[in-house]
Amino acid sequence: MNIKLAKTKALFNQIKGFYQTPSLFKESFYGFEIFELENIDIDEFNIDNINIIQKLPLGKRVELFFDALIKSSKRYENVLKNLQVIHNKNTLGELDFIIYDKKELKYIHIEMQYKFYIYDDSFQNEIDRYIGPNKNDTLVLKLQRLKNKQFPLLFKKESSSYLKDIDLNNIEQKILYKGNIFIPRHLKNKTIPLINESCICGYYISFKDFINDQSFIKMSLFLPHRFDWLSNPSSNDTWKSFSEVKDEIESFIKMKASPLVWSKQIKENKIIIERFFIIWW
Repeated sequence: MNIKLAKTKALFNQIKGFYQTPSLFKESFYGFEIFELENIDIDEFNIDNINIIQKLPLGKRVELFFDALIKSSKRYENVLKNLQVIHNKNTLGELDFIIYDKKELKYIHIEMQYKFYIYDDSFQNEIDRYIGPNKNDTLVLKLQRLKNKQFPLLFKKESSSYLKDIDLNNIEQKILYKGNIFIPRHLKNKTIPLINESCICGYYISFKDFINDQSFIKMSLFLPHRFDWLSNPSSNDTWKSFSEVKDEIESFIKMKASPLVWSKQIKENKIIIERFFIIWW
């Protein structure tokens, strides 16, 4: 496969993975209404108009995916995106998206999040158990920021000059919060409360447990690029042995970064493909 085709395939798998990632919440949560994308045949989606530079961060990458999906929609019209509100040379914040719902005849302000969380059951409060794999992000802090800063920004007087063409008396505010949850290996196949369990897509272990667990030696493994974290690992064509990835994983751990790993093995004549984080802490 040539480089151009490989990049096209990777981009398609990324947007497909983004679209197919479930909402972290099934219904209104923490005072937020949930926005859900329309059902589409994602396998027929045309990615030709998505222009992404290779180094674009994951958060901006998924915003472009959402923008492309809205532009292809018959129901919604994209009114504005990534609007920075600046007052006296100070940036007060950014509004992710405002779209117009042609069916309900109203505007919708959408704040979008696409997150990878591990479920740390050492915390007492359930809502505190969802944290980033590098311990630099938490669900509860993100929800608090959305409620206390992002949503109120729409109605601040400093924002009004940017929104002259939008009827703020006919607007709803919603979140699009897609999530990938990784649980401790000892909780595999167990239910957890609070979130949409369809978001549970893997597990996590410590580097020590990874090194000492002989079962991984028999597996085929792969460390996807962060952009490809979005993709379904079943789309992967390249696999390596334990010995080939061990040093690469160890280098991440030394940098205090938790790598995502895809694994493939055969059990009872069935191919089992999984994803898991190896945490550095």
